[in-house]
Amino acid sequence: MTGETKRQIEHILPLGFAFLLPYLSLAQAVFACLAAAGYGLFVSARINSQGMRDNEKKRGWSVGKLCYAIVVLALVLLFRQRIHIACGGWAVLALGDSISNIAGRAWGSAKIPWSVSRTWVGSGFYVLASWVGSVSLVCWAVAVTGYGLPPFAVVVGACLAASIVAALVETLPLPLDDNLTSPLAAAGVLAIFL
Repeated sequence: MTGETKRQIEHILPLGFAFLLPYLSLAQAVFACLAAAGYGLFVSARINSQGMRDNEKKRGWSVGKLCYAIVVLALVLLFRQRIHIACGGWAVLALGDSISNIAGRAWGSAKIPWSVSRTWVGSGFYVLASWVGSVSLVCWAVAVTGYGLPPFAVVVGACLAASIVAALVETLPLPLDDNLTSPLAAAGVLAIFL
């Protein structure tokens, strides 16, 4: 297993905590996000040094892992009353970004013209993985909280739209880390429909 694959697995694993969001108080959720930021800054490099990229090894910590914790905190704060939106955005972050990386490296050869580091195969897997994950987590959070939603077909469509938008944002040459931009874009789309 390559270091990059280990990095992507480390990116997916925290998604398990998204299933706890509907049960946590705001203070508990904020504390968990701060603990995740501490993990990204101080622990990750020590237990998964193979998953660190060269520039991160020089710095001693990962901007992407810190951004991961920051964006989950932002989602929790922005959508506290609609926690299913935060869960859906988190699923896009964890699954779309990671699965696209793994699939793109394994099977992607055709590059996206405006983003030579991304492939069409990777982006397709981004949409598929984040779509399935966001539908699952949105439905889970709604089942726990009792928040009223439109029909299931609308949920599925909204999650698909959010996944497509996030995959597109992932390919854009933006100055911000994609761990910030893609899940926020996805959550914005979900918030419109759900």
